[in-house]
Amino acid sequence: MSTTTCFHCGDLIPKNLSITSIIDNNDVHFCCYGCQAIADFIRGEDLAHYYQRRTNNASNPNNKNIEDYKHAFALLKNEDVYPLYVHVDDKTHHIQVCVDGMTCSACAWLIEKHISDLDGVESMHINLSSSIATLIWQPSKIDLVDINTEANKIGYYFKPYRSNTEDTNRVERRKSSIIKLGIAGVGMMQVMMSAIALYAGEIQGMEDSFKNLLRWSSFFFSTPVVLFSALPFFRAAIRDIKTRHFTMDLPVSIGIGLAYISSVYALFTNGGQVYFDSVTMFTFFLLLGRFLEESARHKAQKNNKNTDELSSVTLIKNGEALLYPKSKLALGDIIQISPGENFPTDGIITQGNSNIDESSLTGEYLPVAKTIGNQVIASTTNVDQTIQVKVTAIGTQTRAAAIERLTQRALSEKPKIAIIADTIAHYFVICVLVVSALSYGVWYFIDQAQAYWIMVSVLVVTCPCALSLATPVALTTATNRLKEYGLVITRGHVIESLANCNHIAFDKTGTLTYGKFDILSLSHPNNGDIINLCAALEENSIHPIAKAFIATKHLKASDIVNYAGLGVEGKINNTLYRLGNRNFVKNWCQCENDFSIEENALTLFLTTKENIISRITLQDRLRSETNSTIQAMRTKGYTVSLLTGDTKSSSISVLAESNFDHFLTDQTPEDKWHWLSNKTDLEHTIMVGDGLNDVPSLAGASISIAMGQSSDLAKTHADALLLSNDIATIYQAIKLAKKCKKIIKQNLFWAATYNGTMLPAALLGYIPPWSAALGMAASSLLVVLNATRLSK
Repeated sequence: MSTTTCFHCGDLIPKNLSITSIIDNNDVHFCCYGCQAIADFIRGEDLAHYYQRRTNNASNPNNKNIEDYKHAFALLKNEDVYPLYVHVDDKTHHIQVCVDGMTCSACAWLIEKHISDLDGVESMHINLSSSIATLIWQPSKIDLVDINTEANKIGYYFKPYRSNTEDTNRVERRKSSIIKLGIAGVGMMQVMMSAIALYAGEIQGMEDSFKNLLRWSSFFFSTPVVLFSALPFFRAAIRDIKTRHFTMDLPVSIGIGLAYISSVYALFTNGGQVYFDSVTMFTFFLLLGRFLEESARHKAQKNNKNTDELSSVTLIKNGEALLYPKSKLALGDIIQISPGENFPTDGIITQGNSNIDESSLTGEYLPVAKTIGNQVIASTTNVDQTIQVKVTAIGTQTRAAAIERLTQRALSEKPKIAIIADTIAHYFVICVLVVSALSYGVWYFIDQAQAYWIMVSVLVVTCPCALSLATPVALTTATNRLKEYGLVITRGHVIESLANCNHIAFDKTGTLTYGKFDILSLSHPNNGDIINLCAALEENSIHPIAKAFIATKHLKASDIVNYAGLGVEGKINNTLYRLGNRNFVKNWCQCENDFSIEENALTLFLTTKENIISRITLQDRLRSETNSTIQAMRTKGYTVSLLTGDTKSSSISVLAESNFDHFLTDQTPEDKWHWLSNKTDLEHTIMVGDGLNDVPSLAGASISIAMGQSSDLAKTHADALLLSNDIATIYQAIKLAKKCKKIIKQNLFWAATYNGTMLPAALLGYIPPWSAALGMAASSLLVVLNATRLSK
């Protein structure tokens, strides 16, 4: 069997590429992993006879046609492919999809409304800047293929999103845009040469035969521009009419279409003026503006390109190192990562030690030393030593994928200001159509020759492109900038709320401190036994206190119960123990022992029901940036509070009470939540915490930020994750959010001013159609460029 062409689609196989599978006991070769995946899927479904009976090669999955969109979702039925794209969360499944066919926020609104109304769809949110949607649905009620079919019915197409495939799609869309733009540019130049000659002929005189020749020449060069370059506008307009929901493409296409048709009519009837020059010019300027706008938006968006599934990784199998495609990795595989390579999956180091650059996730550029037993995260980089890693998570289950999923969710959730802008843009299009019709009616009686072209100018100049882009581009840029800082936003309202905040409340342990406790003293002669007992009780806890106890002898605890903010209870060798603060053990332990605590330290008690086994004193370490950050916040007028479950003496040992406006200690989770809920004078509050005892307050605050090492429950209830664990980032985030809010207001003001100024000018006949197109494109581009200032 020939290895020069692909077994599935018949395309030529690139040199030095070897992608093979076994079908019908033969080794077959493919031109890409897409063809291989489909072939493997057909074989896995016992459909291998398909290849014996087919009459033509199948289409390559990388070729662009509508059927590809259907095949993409059908392929997800393969249980090996499904987890690469879909995150399973109890009864609901989450997927990110690329949306093709959108041109403005009105499109996004229509898709969200139509898909969200389907039975079984929990939510559908679209990030207009990246054209990526976050879809949450219940597979028991509706199939993903059916959801895609519903989107097709209203003129849009979904495709499962992965960063590498989206980059490929973007390159192809860019090529298509360049071709359309090039044809429009060449056509415009040729038509303009004829138009200049015609205008000169009107002044100096020209024979009718030459005039007709130039008019026909203009028709010849303008027709490809209208029928090919401007085709996306007409397709979108037809979709708008079918769905009865109007976007900016409707007035644009009406303007182009009417100008072209009237010019053709004048040409064939040999009466009236032809305006092929205006048609080609504003088609070219519209395409140029959209091309530059998309280029600026994509440049501002920092996509994670480290998850290239089409590249290979070194797999260790039976002691041998083999090159293996990343997309085929499975849980439990052992892979070898050389210095400079990115980790393709989450895993545990099984051999060797190295420094790991985790800046792509945390924003912290200092490498972290890791050795056998330590976890490594997908998309981070191995710095200086070759190591072997056991795969523990792949595809959508990796931490990097979870962070990307949360980020996309935040980008797709719209704050109030974005919703208002979308609503205005939707109704503005309808107003444009009405005003354009009225302008034609009025000018028909004033100057019939100008009425038509003034209507076209009004249609083009007032399209609300800039208004639609004003908010989403700024929010996307700011969100990605914060991600670079190490602050991952998981909810759409965060940037808007950060800009309005006036109060920051901090937990202490693990938030303002490193959460790395040193044991100062143990009131027991055999320290080793006490530490082993404490380590057994804290074995399943991720609280910073638990890390202070490192066992020298493994003991097994059972019936473990964690009491948030108090301590832990469990049985060891049939004896019930409690480890926690004084409030937790004093009334439970039925003894007359001394329950006094140490000043300037954290005191824990290990007790049984009958007696105190040991009094344990611990000392936490303050983060280096804590005092300077708090002082900077208070200097700028923010109210700063401390809400901690630790005792006052322990808190004072590392923090000065005078540094805070409120210094609350010995707080239970309920106390924190009630205090925040009752502070009506501090409505815009940021709560920063890391543990189970912070969950109620994180859920109840206006904005909640969980530290990078937080419990999973704390992360779930938080609006943002501080992966860098640097609280100075919070102050930077507030400043960036205020700048973002300022830029959004600037963008909205500019968009409103532009439309408010240009509309009267167009109505009075001062703006020709080509100039209207140029102004609209420049307005949109200015909005995008203004938003990109947030990335600097």
